[in-house]
Amino acid sequence: MPKVRKEYFDEKREQILEAALAVCNRKPAYDVTMSDIVAETGLSQGGVYKYFNNIDLVLAALIDKANTKGNYSSLIDEVMGSDDTPGKKLNGLFLISCNYFSDMLISYNKLLFELSTMSAYSPERNERISSHVTTASTFGYLISKASELILSGTAEGYFTPVIPVQDVMAFIVASFDGIIRDVTLTRCYQTDDAPPSGISFDEKVLIRGLYLSTMALLGRPQNS
Repeated sequence: MPKVRKEYFDEKREQILEAALAVCNRKPAYDVTMSDIVAETGLSQGGVYKYFNNIDLVLAALIDKANTKGNYSSLIDEVMGSDDTPGKKLNGLFLISCNYFSDMLISYNKLLFELSTMSAYSPERNERISSHVTTASTFGYLISKASELILSGTAEGYFTPVIPVQDVMAFIVASFDGIIRDVTLTRCYQTDDAPPSGISFDEKVLIRGLYLSTMALLGRPQNS
């Protein structure tokens, strides 16, 4: 009997989160209300509040779902634990980042993008949401492993950076942020700020370019 109750609980909770994500895809995540979610689920107000008693708990749960989608952290660990050269490992991490970002674009990226924007002007609310997130950021984990790989590869002499290695890492993070911003704005929003004629913001092409640029800054040919 307890097993049945848990399965029922999990199904209802998932139903509410799916409804919340659908609402977040139609309006800014920071403007979504519990009333929006109740209406989307078709459940009673009490039926929703039984699982989540405020909107920040819902948003935190959606972030948790995004962080665990696709089990990308395990894929990162597989790359890091392989016997490949640091250059090939780095290529593997960039490939994972590309697949992860493409996956997020059709599911959670609008939500994550809007919540990251919200954190700049509403740090108190961001803290409330973050305090209920129980999983680590996949992107943050990937960047930490790439940094670990680049630093160890440089210490071993495999990489010979043409600029300080800390600047290489800053370049990677800033470039990823720009790619995420521009591709998300292009794909997820109706905007008049289209890229110049002949330019397409394709995440796979841009991340591949970032990998090649990174390898050049690290003083190694690609796939070495």
